[in-house]
Amino acid sequence: MNSTLVILSNRYPYIPGEEFLKAELDVLSNHFEKILLIPTNRDIIYDQKNCRDIPENVEVIHLFEGDNRTSFSRVMDILKSPINMRWFRAELSHSLHHGIKAPLIMLNRLALACEIKNKLQNITGGNQDFIYYSYWLTPSALALAILKEEGKITRAISRVHGGDLYAERHSPAYIPFQGKVISALDRTYPISENGLKYLAQKHSGMENKLLVQRLGTEPTLDFAQINWNKQSDSLRVVSCSYLKPVKRIHLLAEALKHCHFPVEWTHIGDGPQREQIEGVVKTIPEQIKVKMLGNKTNDEIMELYRTHEFDLFVNVSESEGIPVTIMEAFSFGIPVLATDVGGTSEVVNADNGILLQKDIEPLDIATQLTNFYSMQIEEKAVKGKMAYSTWNNSYNADKNYTKFATLLKD
Repeated sequence: MNSTLVILSNRYPYIPGEEFLKAELDVLSNHFEKILLIPTNRDIIYDQKNCRDIPENVEVIHLFEGDNRTSFSRVMDILKSPINMRWFRAELSHSLHHGIKAPLIMLNRLALACEIKNKLQNITGGNQDFIYYSYWLTPSALALAILKEEGKITRAISRVHGGDLYAERHSPAYIPFQGKVISALDRTYPISENGLKYLAQKHSGMENKLLVQRLGTEPTLDFAQINWNKQSDSLRVVSCSYLKPVKRIHLLAEALKHCHFPVEWTHIGDGPQREQIEGVVKTIPEQIKVKMLGNKTNDEIMELYRTHEFDLFVNVSESEGIPVTIMEAFSFGIPVLATDVGGTSEVVNADNGILLQKDIEPLDIATQLTNFYSMQIEEKAVKGKMAYSTWNNSYNADKNYTKFATLLKD
């Protein structure tokens, strides 16, 4: 064990969000003497009541505590550094191709990155022995890229997931500085093969800068502890997501109207579409029982899976990276019905679940739910066992993050 690792998160360890970083942090803390964990979201309220537990050798740095500067003053910081201006000029012509909004998006991103860069340098003193790791390919990664170009730090890497990866998820379809950041960093780690292929096609000549490093979830139940012969008169469905349009939970709710057999649907998560979803639920037939649990901590979700039996996990998102929620379901031997978006097809297949095309209607979902309900217990058990095997072979946190820790030090 050696060196110090600096992790730039969005909000973690403060809630909400990035629950999946816990498993990685637990493993990485065993491979580094010290970790500086720095959330970079300016809107965080640094309240200890909203702070998750962290390993003893992890120190949380409050980057923006007491900082009340205006957006204008942050933008003006760009003018103070020739290298900042060089990044601005290099990206300006590219941004103009994406419409009038794009240059403003680019300018705001660069301003935040410069602020992170300056504060980070003050905190770490530009220690050349530190390893810098941005969890997202966002302004925090841009900050590291500029520091690297300035020669202030020697080793800097980033992960890239979904929203920070696919430009098409944004309006306009533009992510400022993406190629330039990848070029400047030592390595960027997409969490899926789909993500690597996307970046390699979009930014040619950077294949040597990219390497897939999958996420993972912590071991929960051993194979022998799982009941593979689940018996129930109803189909017990579970879903877990933020209730926003891209997750398309309304499609699942509408699909249940077409299920002419008993279904128990449990949804974990809250969001702006909750009222809409609850409106649909009121029109669902009586044989469909629905529980909307709202937001739960990761520990509470794991406890729910440990103490309740579910037959099928459902994810009908319009866009994904690789859903950690699917990994979690697999770790409990729960097969998954999911749409073929992002890197989902790298996880879900006909052996461990059901893969649907992206453009689906409620009736399509209902048909697949009906087919799964009609399967023999033995068939469902086979899918469940393959789900667990997929998790253990490819998405086991202990295995994946131990390998990642080694890569960080190389």
